[in-house]
Parts: sequence; C-alpha cells; structure tokens
Amino acid sequence: MPTPNDAFEDLLLYRIYRMSSVASAMVVRLCEGGYGITRREWRILALLQGHDGMTPSALADKVQLDRARTSRAIGALAAKKLIVRTPAVADRRGAQLALTREGQRLYKELMPQIQAINQRILSVLNEAQSTQFQDSLERLRVSAQALHNEAITALPKAQRRLGQKAK
Repeated sequence: MPTPNDAFEDLLLYRIYRMSSVASAMVVRLCEGGYGITRREWRILALLQGHDGMTPSALADKVQLDRARTSRAIGALAAKKLIVRTPAVADRRGAQLALTREGQRLYKELMPQIQAINQRILSVLNEAQSTQFQDSLERLRVSAQALHNEAITALPKAQRRLGQKAK
C-alpha cells in the first residue's frame, strides 16, 4: 500500500515538473547569465524566429502565457532591441512583431546551446526509445489538451493573489 508521499511522488505531473525544473535551471542560467534575457523572453524570441508579423495575441496563445506577461516580455525584448513592434496594416491599434537583426543573431547563437542541453538529456535513450518517448509525449499532450478543454469551465477559478479559491 503506497503512503501518501509515495502516491504524490509517483504522479505524472509531479515527475514531469521535477525533470523540467532541473533541466530548466540550466536554460535559465544560460539565458540570464550569458545573454541577459529571461527564459520567458527566450521562449518568445525563439517562437518569433521565422514568424515575422505575428500579433501579440497570437504569440501569447502560442507560448501559452497570459497576455499581460506576454506584453511585459515583449516590452522587455523591444527595450533590449531584440524585437520590433510595428503597427498592423489593417488595424492601427494592433501590432505585428518581428525579430531585429540582433534578435536573429541571439537566436542563432543561443538555439544550438539549448538544443545541446535537450540532446544531452535525451542521450540516455536509444533511437527506438527516443522515438517512442516523442510519440508518447505527443499523445500525452493531446490527452491533456482534451482534458483541459473538457474541464476548464467545470473547475473553479483560483484567486492566486489572495491565496484563496474563487467565490
């Protein structure tokens, strides 16, 4: 019979969190210590690579961040001259985002290093295991998305700032 702690430590989401937390720490140190950008800013920079003209709303959806955090990261990247915001042609209130030359240079320098971290983590798997893991990971993502879509309206919304559940 598992103890309460064993049961928690065996949960898929906790195990993924632990692995991600350790691996992400290396990326944070690399980004912040070596390049002066946050992990969130890196994620936005990387997703903008090759997607010039993306709107802030589309970017927020793609990086799975709320619009306020995305907006702050966009502002920080623009201040660092790594991205540029231009008014949307159809709607002057909207904006389109693109990497600057410096943003593209940073991406080209940083991406191989982050890919190497990912490869080192995956290196414990042989080719068949790696393929199976990638396939399983995608199936789990699809399953999680379906569960999210099904449950999102049924679950209570938290008020994180207050540390309480919503009324």
